Amino acid sequence: MLLLARVRGSVKLHIYMNRGAIRLKSAAGPARTGTISTNLPEETLALGRRLGAIIPFGSTLSIEGRLGAGKTVLVKGIAAGLGIEAEILSPTFILVEEYRGGDVPLLHYDLYRLEELGEVERIGMFDAVDGRNIVVVEWGDRLPEGTMEFDVTISIRIAGRDERDVEISASPAIIYALEGWKEGA
Repeated sequence: MLLLARVRGSVKLHIYMNRGAIRLKSAAGPARTGTISTNLPEETLALGRRLGAIIPFGSTLSIEGRLGAGKTVLVKGIAAGLGIEAEILSPTFILVEEYRGGDVPLLHYDLYRLEELGEVERIGMFDAVDGRNIVVVEWGDRLPEGTMEFDVTISIRIAGRDERDVEISASPAIIYALEGWKEGA
């Protein structure tokens, strides 16, 4: 149900209510970049939960960062924001996990062990981008440039023992919808 359309600057935000959360209807628009700092894994989880609650259905996300940066923690939050209650595990060794039971299926890919592009085709990642799923790709930067266009690109940088700088490149609607994420966590 479309709840509200508002204009912020030159960006029109279409949002609708879904299980009590305000979800964007579209991720369209030129990419903007913003950086959010988290101080604990629980804050990274909360940021992911907020993103999962507002991300438009059919979106594709690339999550990048060193080992131990918090990519899977962020995905756990995204899943929670989608209403998925299953335990979220890193699919490093099997390349993909599919989660149902929330607002929309979440397909979680991990390309850390990717050796050739044909592996991605074999596990159906390109076919999963069909507008009916949320597709999250850890290590999406391992894909050859131009192979896949992501709606949201997230780069997590370790800034301290528990501190992370989370750079998000997405449409202005998503960047604006994440404003005040700590207050809504």
